[in-house]
Amino acid sequence: MRKSILLAATAVAALGIAVPAWSMGGGGGGMNVPNYGNNAGVQLDDYSQARKLIRKEKYADAIPYLQNALLERPHSADILNYLGFTERMTGNYRYSLVYYQKALTEDPDHKGAHEYLGELYLMLKDVNSANAQLAELTRLCPSSCDERDVLTKKIADYMAANPTPPAAANTTTTPPAATTPPTTAAQ
Repeated sequence: MRKSILLAATAVAALGIAVPAWSMGGGGGGMNVPNYGNNAGVQLDDYSQARKLIRKEKYADAIPYLQNALLERPHSADILNYLGFTERMTGNYRYSLVYYQKALTEDPDHKGAHEYLGELYLMLKDVNSANAQLAELTRLCPSSCDERDVLTKKIADYMAANPTPPAAANTTTTPPAATTPPTTAAQ
């Protein structure tokens, strides 16, 4: 039965017919990995394999599959968002930032990319930028949505763990002497 479903899904994907992710039985399991959009036209094998690996928290293993899927759909905000997520989870913050920004270029209202980008900013200790992403989520879902709720909690947790230091008392001290950068011995 499972093999016949996989064969049918592969055939449908080869024909370029959109198949909703929920119809493939990809549901939950372990980690809460959001499904953004209908993923129409994405190469089913690579994208499905990547999501499966992400649910198993095998982020580095998922990256090549996502990159292959991106070759098929270079403007997919969903794939770009997942690439940002997997790069962030493997510690490649610079690549993560680039992928999130590309996802938002493709779809400025991509709630998942705003949430994950806000989380990245918190990892980089940039609370102001995280709050800017929260403001975007507030604009996109004024009454509330999962992405907004998650980022709100993450910012609150970050602020609780990193309280703002009290302002320094106004004292008059002599500033330290200016120093010059070291120079090379032979020029």
